[in-house]
Amino acid sequence: MKLTSVIEMELETIKNIGIVGVGVMGPGIAEVLAIFGSSYDFTINLFDISSEAIQNAQKRMEEDFVKVESVGIFSKEDLQEARNRIHFVTDLNALKESHLIIEVIPEKLNLKQDFFKQIESLVSPDTILATNSSGLSITAIAKDTQHPERVIGTHFMNPPLLMPLVEVVKGKDTSDETISRIIGLLTNVNKRPVLVKKDIPGYVHNRLQAAVFRELMHLVDTEVMDVEDLETTVRYGLGLRLPVMKVFEMVDLMGLDTIKNVLSYLYPALDRSTKPPDFLEEMIGKGTLGVKTGKGFHDYSNADMTESMKEKEAATFQLLMMMQQYD
Repeated sequence: MKLTSVIEMELETIKNIGIVGVGVMGPGIAEVLAIFGSSYDFTINLFDISSEAIQNAQKRMEEDFVKVESVGIFSKEDLQEARNRIHFVTDLNALKESHLIIEVIPEKLNLKQDFFKQIESLVSPDTILATNSSGLSITAIAKDTQHPERVIGTHFMNPPLLMPLVEVVKGKDTSDETISRIIGLLTNVNKRPVLVKKDIPGYVHNRLQAAVFRELMHLVDTEVMDVEDLETTVRYGLGLRLPVMKVFEMVDLMGLDTIKNVLSYLYPALDRSTKPPDFLEEMIGKGTLGVKTGKGFHDYSNADMTESMKEKEAATFQLLMMMQQYD
């Protein structure tokens, strides 16, 4: 049997989807499933205990639907059908018939453990229980469940509607069937799922990002280069190649013997700090927190960040369209 046939069969068993939490990520995940899963006609119940939070989420989602319509890929009728697939609920019992639960509550282990224990008693033993944690242990989250084989990580990137990557994280007991069903679902709603085969802190995306941040902070702290020059180095050096060239393809082009020689002398010189630098703590102590306070490594006091992010998201979408020809 072809893989596509297997995926189609798996998706036939996932029709009702419950999403728990209407903060930053939950509504975006619901949009992805409703818009790109149109041929599967999902019923999506978006749960939160706060009516005010739901009202705020509805407003943000409507803004997102307007942006999607402006791109011109989906018709107004298609997007209205997608809106109709999403239902906001404040009663957890509304999720009883769910075939998949995606938890998007605050990033605290005890909260997630308590929730999974609670929701497991409500839904069918066959219901997949997914967490959108960005780095907590899937095995630890599933610790108190009766069926840890159905617990899995689905780490969406922000904003979910724009960013294709989803890390599918295997816990110690996560079954192959659960992995297959989730990867099938994500693939068919236009996502790029990658399997994290070991339950390691931070998964993979955040570890790579943290490794880059650590070296950048070190270079600032030791006054090797100013922030603006570091920005230029990343954007117009390594960063410029990544949309059109794979990382290991670059290694292959350099030659494995060459890269081995370079890494042999460079690895010992790289930063190995196990805690953030002191200057970062000093910045935080002064209230210099970034965009939220108007200043971080850059000054945002005179910037319209809402408009700026809209422009950057539009540019990211265009870049994504271009990247597809280099897959």
